[in-house]
Amino acid sequence: MRTLPLLALVALLPLAACGGNEPASPSSDGTAAAAAPTGSPLSRKIQQAMAEASRELATKNISVDREAGKPKAEISPQGDFLVDGKAVPVDEAQRKLLLAHRANLIAVAQAGIAVGMQSADLGIEAATGALKSVFSGKDEEFGKEMEARGKRVEAEAMKICARLPALLESQQALAAALPAFQPYANMDQSDVDDCGKDGNYTANYGGVSAHYDHDADDGDEADHAGAGHESDAAAEADAAAKGSSTPQ
Repeated sequence: MRTLPLLALVALLPLAACGGNEPASPSSDGTAAAAAPTGSPLSRKIQQAMAEASRELATKNISVDREAGKPKAEISPQGDFLVDGKAVPVDEAQRKLLLAHRANLIAVAQAGIAVGMQSADLGIEAATGALKSVFSGKDEEFGKEMEARGKRVEAEAMKICARLPALLESQQALAAALPAFQPYANMDQSDVDDCGKDGNYTANYGGVSAHYDHDADDGDEADHAGAGHESDAAAEADAAAKGSSTPQ
């Protein structure tokens, strides 16, 4: 089984002008896929690739945090703990803890995907709508709308931090029960406490990552938000964006 590798960062604002002029539609159901605007070819390609990346979270191994020089460690969908590709013997209680920790890692990744896609939506709309608002004389109104939408994206980003206490708890429980996992239990309380400080919402643990920077310049939210995990579909999302930005 292929491993779910690390980091898919969707930065759409520089490509927005090449993605069509359709206005972005807000998410209707709160899912990562629905957070992307669906009007432009660029948006559809990235939405499709990120939806596939999200599905892969459930079906591929997820790597866990590790110290330098340690062998790669992964948790499989079945709750196996693999070190350097070899299964470490575990009992049923340990397997349950592995599955619980894996579920918390996935929850962080999904939260990051959701905020990344909503930030991309906002970035595309900011890029395509700014010039229109100037010509229509509604630039002040447009600015207020973007500010309000930015606050909603930040509220979504808070969900990244909200997932971290459970992730730390499951890591500590697993490390206490499974000695082979202890070298990979590098998250501590400071990671929980620091999340959200100075408008920076970041989680980066092994095979999953999530990031949102509130201090992005107006209209640049998409360049400062991302989500991911090591996945082929995530790489395809980036390739789709780059491909859609190529002049025809």
